[in-house]
Amino acid sequence: MESKSMAYTSTTPASVPVKRLSFDRAIRKIFPSTSKLTFNPLFKAMVNATDVVPRMVWPEFRDLPPNHLRIRIGVGNRIFNNQTHFLVHARDFWMFVFTERLANANSNVLDIGSGCGRWAHWLRDYNFRGRRFTGTYVGIDIDGEAIAWCEQHYDKERFRFHHSTHASVSYNQKGEAKLYQIPEPEGTMDLVVSNSLLTHVLETELENYIAESYRVLRSGGAIMHSHFNLDYPPASYGTRHTFQHSIGNAYVESMAQPEAAVAYRTEYLFKVCRAVGFKDCEIVHMPGGAQHQPILLAKK
Repeated sequence: MESKSMAYTSTTPASVPVKRLSFDRAIRKIFPSTSKLTFNPLFKAMVNATDVVPRMVWPEFRDLPPNHLRIRIGVGNRIFNNQTHFLVHARDFWMFVFTERLANANSNVLDIGSGCGRWAHWLRDYNFRGRRFTGTYVGIDIDGEAIAWCEQHYDKERFRFHHSTHASVSYNQKGEAKLYQIPEPEGTMDLVVSNSLLTHVLETELENYIAESYRVLRSGGAIMHSHFNLDYPPASYGTRHTFQHSIGNAYVESMAQPEAAVAYRTEYLFKVCRAVGFKDCEIVHMPGGAQHQPILLAKK
């Protein structure tokens, strides 16, 4: 697999869209980050109350995390009736991973920004071609509440979770450190993944996570980090998102809460990966179209 290179003539988003009025965009002006609402006790009580009846009716919903935790990690802008979205979101990703042999049932997998287990539950609950996941999954997140929930609902034989000390203006103002060292030994992971983590970090944090991903990977291992990419604009580009503010190589939606939504360009992402030692880099797209963000795939 050869690294793909692209030519650029501008340092600002290409074809900046005309701002179109929409209800969603109007709401985002008031609440740039919906996840911040989920820390409000009244909001928690309201959205979790809507989970009671569905859990009683459908057994498949009974093992899901509380609704406020699902909303916090993002469920397609659905405050209610988001159970199915949570359940199926990771399906295409893991099918791609196992089909392309980027991991197998015995692999050691690290998930940075694991949230309340949106990707982990597929390894816990489902088989791939009749094989159950018997490897090791390590989840890392700055959300202590989500980590605590996962520790109570995943078996400790295959799954373990770490609470990150990474500081975040939008998500963890009490964090102790700007940079973060993954608490795993060097060269022990087969695959390092993140689901939309890079959409919430600025340059310094992104470069830190890429470097740490490289450190913990074994030779031949890979990273798969989904992200907002201005060379492959999301379906929301022009309505919910415009990314017209730049902070270095990061393009943000809100200067007030810059980490609420962050986009990058392919050229910069490849440069960061190569700087720490990755040799093969490409942007891949999952089946399912616009519902999935492009993924930065690089191999050690």
